Amino acid sequence: VDAWYQTWVKEYRENIVRESTLVSYKHYYQHIGKTIGKMKVQAVYPEHIQRILNKMRSEGYSAGYIGKVRALMNLIFKQALLNGIIIVNPVERTTLPKKASTDNIHKRALTEHEQRMFLEYAEREMPFYADIFFMGFSTGMRIGEITALEWSDIDFKNMEIHVNGTMVNIAGQKLHKGPAKTAKSRRIIPMLPEIGRRVKKHKVEQAKLRMKLGDKWEPEEDLQNLVFTSPFGKPLWRTYVSKIIRTVIDRMNEEEEKAAEKEHREPARMDYFCPHAMRHTFATRALERGIPPKVVQSYLGHSTIDVTMNIYTHVTAELEKEEIKKIANQF
Repeated sequence: VDAWYQTWVKEYRENIVRESTLVSYKHYYQHIGKTIGKMKVQAVYPEHIQRILNKMRSEGYSAGYIGKVRALMNLIFKQALLNGIIIVNPVERTTLPKKASTDNIHKRALTEHEQRMFLEYAEREMPFYADIFFMGFSTGMRIGEITALEWSDIDFKNMEIHVNGTMVNIAGQKLHKGPAKTAKSRRIIPMLPEIGRRVKKHKVEQAKLRMKLGDKWEPEEDLQNLVFTSPFGKPLWRTYVSKIIRTVIDRMNEEEEKAAEKEHREPARMDYFCPHAMRHTFATRALERGIPPKVVQSYLGHSTIDVTMNIYTHVTAELEKEEIKKIANQF
């Protein structure tokens, strides 16, 4: 399998996918190679593939991550089938392990109260990074798109944000700005007045910091004009933003626990969320307020309306539950 994987990459993928995709293949293949890498392609059966998937689930990998590993295996064995090396694709006869409830951290939308409280605490506890979250909740941009924003992408005159790239990390090396995820991802998003004021203030504060630090302000080459950086001008990766979110929520929960103890009640702790939840929250708020799905699709840069409609269906169901409560007092 190892040898066929190398052939598949060289002959069928290198000339049609991005370098970052090839790096992703290498990363995901680690889970595959250590189990079936030394086996003959013809000797791999569905149970071997299923064992890999089940083992990953037991080790705590998310359903989305496991799905990507399975998708890679499917591509590899599908090509082997087309080439006549095997007569059945074993991956097609496997199923993804059942999603654990912890996967909701990636898909959940914050309530309006949670969103408001988180932003208040972020501004108080982590003021240097707070504008990242105001940007995320107000635009629905992907976290990689936010951290890749350059000042030339911000049009203060027309109050617009031009999304044209995303932050990319190649094989754990230095970060750089890569192309947008899809053609639809290249888009222009209206900038709310409050966000415009915040970003203008952020620009002034960043300029002061650069002057103060002098040579200690050390941006990466070709990333010298990022809107959001570390305190020393370095680009930000999504895992670092996730750590900031956890830090803010930990401090929120600490205060809530102390208050609850004084008031002799159960604490209302806030659950963690990943950066992508800001995007899902924006879509939810927009659809709740009656913005047409097609317009929300253009804001989010979804490649098809189907993704947006999945969120719309969920929001509609929740609204229906709330509306029916209005007649509850009649019975």
